[in-house]
Amino acid sequence: MRTGELVARRYRLKEARGSGSGGTVWTAFDTKLRRLVALKRPHGVASAEDRRQFRREAEIAAQVHHPNLIAVYDWVDDGWLVMEHMAADSLDKILANGPLPPERVARIGMQIAGALAALHAHGIVHRDVKPGNILVGDNDLAKLTDFGISTWSEVTGGNDGRISGTPAYTAPEVAAGNAADRESDVFSLGATLYAAVEGAPPFGTGEPAEILTRARAAEIPPPRHAGPLTEPMTDALHRKPGKRPTADRLRERLREITGDWEPLVPAPAPRSWWRRRPVQVAASALVVVAVAVPLVPRLTGADLIGEERTAEPCALLQADDFREFGAPELKPNWGNFNRCDVLIDVKRDKKIDVELQLATMVSQRRDAFWRTIAAPPFEVLEIPPSGPECNRLIIVDDRYGVRVSTEMDNSPADLCRIADIAVERARTVLRAGQIPRRAKEFPPKSAARINACELLPADALPGLNGGVNVFGGWSCKWRSEVTASDVHVRYDQHAVRSPTKGTLKPVGGHEAYVEKKAKECIYRVPYPPSIRPELALVDHLLVSVTNDRPEQERCAAAEQLTKAAADNMNRGVGRGPG
Repeated sequence: MRTGELVARRYRLKEARGSGSGGTVWTAFDTKLRRLVALKRPHGVASAEDRRQFRREAEIAAQVHHPNLIAVYDWVDDGWLVMEHMAADSLDKILANGPLPPERVARIGMQIAGALAALHAHGIVHRDVKPGNILVGDNDLAKLTDFGISTWSEVTGGNDGRISGTPAYTAPEVAAGNAADRESDVFSLGATLYAAVEGAPPFGTGEPAEILTRARAAEIPPPRHAGPLTEPMTDALHRKPGKRPTADRLRERLREITGDWEPLVPAPAPRSWWRRRPVQVAASALVVVAVAVPLVPRLTGADLIGEERTAEPCALLQADDFREFGAPELKPNWGNFNRCDVLIDVKRDKKIDVELQLATMVSQRRDAFWRTIAAPPFEVLEIPPSGPECNRLIIVDDRYGVRVSTEMDNSPADLCRIADIAVERARTVLRAGQIPRRAKEFPPKSAARINACELLPADALPGLNGGVNVFGGWSCKWRSEVTASDVHVRYDQHAVRSPTKGTLKPVGGHEAYVEKKAKECIYRVPYPPSIRPELALVDHLLVSVTNDRPEQERCAAAEQLTKAAADNMNRGVGRGPG
């Protein structure tokens, strides 16, 4: 088969994506439904029985619907399987850059355990769970593929030589010649988690026969880097199948590690405004012919941003854009609610942070603001760096902007080149129309529902003027000319298990942490502290004061403002609906 050929007079082949034990996979374009799909068929050397098995299990798999399973759409032309297309890398390619943190592995594993539970509920055994059959997209959205259709065989002594799965991830009982079942699927997932966090599968690498010998002995080196993942992973790798948790129970135990984290499901590509309003376009076209006015009026920032608290900043970033620099990971909860980050793993424990923020122009630097008066659409300004970083500001209009920053000490890559890639992705989305909306509302107790601009009373600091909204009421700036101080109140999202930055120093009965920098004093207050054990993330209130006064005086002012803001948060000042 070649690029451009049609399969079943409908699917036009685009490119071969790879070849594995189960067959060859192509990306194809569905000319009927106008969408990308994945096509797969068994290798030409597959026996007639293998092909019948391939089709039978494909028919069963098509009945299973789960958000973490690659969907099966159809079976065509005596051998082609039509499946969902996902723009992602397989986990084995991601692991080529090194092992992953246990929390990230738990997020991926939780989703795959859920997919296995769905398959098992339909009587389907996957038989080949391994990193190569797990696709990982933006924000760690993970999907299991090749379920129920892959086999691997090796002539071994003492059995018929027919072993399903991949040797390095094979359960001991399967390596000994027993049929694969639900318990062996759980073992293979445990082995996948082990490889992801430790850097090698539990039975090591080498020739298949050697690996199978080690698998039959079931001797697994104790994990050294698994942290909170150790216990559930070890239970999944138990030598005795009956001692392993079910896939659903494993999912629940991994959920205890991930907390309330959920993958961000990619929003549909934004449609151009003329596709959404065809009647108006037709009317405008007639006017163009008659009086030669512009066909497409420039949408305002209010049109493109929409309601601030429902705009999804992560719609303007795509992790795959940065893959040439290292393994990228989308981080939607890395800071304030108006922010989205991509972390690029360029070395072990060394990451470039690509940060994007939606912002009001009045909150940005004055040297950028004055240039927006007659700025062309989506002009990009360079903002001077204050450290090892590169900053860009996309001007949407005189009301809104999008700020992009890249940062890393001693970066091996050009930070400004990375920033420019992020800028072009954001401009492409903005040119297409309104930014996609968030997939779900903020939880009822989230700080996102409290307007930070209403937390400080006018008399909280001498000469404090009205606050300037940075975006969404989640970040607010004040200036006191009397004390020559800049005051910033904002929110942050913080992993519960990670230590809060700063030194513990309670303020007015509130748990608080103080951090002292040159000319700046910052207080952090967890909110609300009563639900911290229940969540993977906890919101923080940040209050900072910046001036040239002595540190003791500066931090005393910051402490005073922190007490006022935290008191008002607890009283519900500035709280919106819910």
